[in-house]
Formats: sequence, structure tokens, C-alpha cells
Amino acid sequence: MQLVTLTSDWGYSDHYIGAVKAKLYSIINNCIIVDISHDINKFDLMQGAFIVKHACLNFPKGTIHIIDVDCTESSANKYQHVVIEYNEQYFICTDNGLPSIVFEGLNPTKIIGITNTYQDSSYYTFSAFDLFCKVAAIISYNTNIDELGFQIPEFIKKNILNPIIYDDSILCTVFHVDSYGNVFLNLTIDEFLKRIGNNGFLIEVENNRVDKISKSYDDVRINAPLLTVSSSGNLELAINKSNASELLGLKIGTSLIIKITKKLSRK
Repeated sequence: MQLVTLTSDWGYSDHYIGAVKAKLYSIINNCIIVDISHDINKFDLMQGAFIVKHACLNFPKGTIHIIDVDCTESSANKYQHVVIEYNEQYFICTDNGLPSIVFEGLNPTKIIGITNTYQDSSYYTFSAFDLFCKVAAIISYNTNIDELGFQIPEFIKKNILNPIIYDDSILCTVFHVDSYGNVFLNLTIDEFLKRIGNNGFLIEVENNRVDKISKSYDDVRINAPLLTVSSSGNLELAINKSNASELLGLKIGTSLIIKITKKLSRK
């Protein structure tokens, strides 16, 4: 049994998913394919990296992950297709900035640049079909990934917006909105608690005030906003049974200020 996951920005109206699955089933014995997502916004490396980072890293050892988000290689080789070994799993993608986000703070065992000799076509328009499937098959038969190309010392970096910490506030940015309209901030709960200490906080947006962290969406009344912690560890603004992104006017890239208020009294 060979687990292969697929993550892409292909959508569902074209032939891409079917073509890649057909090829994988044809060239890998006992292949099991897991669709992570094909609804990633076109060419959105940040969203693709977020999905992969929080969905793929804990699969069983030996799993192969194919990631096709803005991964078209040019004939000038602006970006290199790579195989990344991490936690005895294999990630096939393009070194276009996405891997640097996925593996930020982690230590991949190897990063191998794939040589063009494995490309099934002289065109560079469908890398998942023309290259990634073949590479996945080679890995599935226990081939040492060193044989696929050459080692790369580090990824191409993509700049990530970090929260800005002031004496009396934290400036955050919305970096992800899920299908429920829940808004993810580029601030983790650990970073947040470290900064505010015993102080309180206040978020004011669209005439709404939030000044506590909720454990559950149902901690507030229906249609009321709340601040909670997502499974990724990031602070998350939501509205119970409704869409926070639409109702609070918070889109990807929107800035949000968290005010730090006076210390809470201790009893």
C-alpha cells in the first residue's frame, strides 16, 4: 500500500485531478490517493502552505505528498522542482517559496532538486502529470531520492508578514480565511500570551468588542463574534453560526489591532 496525497489549486471543473489520479493508479501498485484540497485559490502560495503544513506533516511514514500550487516550471528554470524528505515522508513540489513556509522552524532531512531527465514532456505546463507522478512512482519503489538529482542547501524564502508588537497594542494581519468565514491571524496563542502577560486585551471591529478568549464557538450567543484558538495554534476570529470574514469586513491581508489594556486584578 502506497499513500499519496494531492494538494492543488486546480479546482474541480477541469480534467487535472482525473488525469493525475489515473496516472498514479497506473504506475504505482496498491496506490491509495488522499485528496487534501483542490480548492486553494489560484497561485496562492500562502494558503497552499497553510493547508499542507496543518494537514500533511503527520501522515504515516513513507507517505508521498504531491503539491501543485503555482508550480509551473519555466524553460529558464527560474524555480526548481524538488523532493523534500521530512519525518520519513516525501513532498514533491516546486521551490517557489511555498516549502519555506511549510517547513519554517523545521529541519527537513534532505532537499533534492529533480533533474529534467525525469520530465515526460518537453513542455512545462502540467508538472504534476508530466513529472511529479513519475517521481512519486520512483520513490514508491524505495529508490534513494539522492538519485533523483542534486542536494539543495536551503529553500527560496517567501517573506511572511509577522505581527508588529507595540507597547500598548499588537498589529496583526489576516492571512487565512476558511470556508466557514473564520479569520486566522498571523499571531499564535503562545506569542499572544507571552506579550500580554497578566494584562487584558480589546479588539474592536465593525462596532463589535471582543475582550476574552473563548474555548468554543458556542461560548457566545449565535451571531456574536469571538476570539478563539485554531487547531494550527493561531488566534482565530469567528462568529457563532455565521461568517466572520463577511460580517466583520476582514479579508486576507486586512490589518487588525489588538489593544493591550490595564492589568487584571488578582483575587
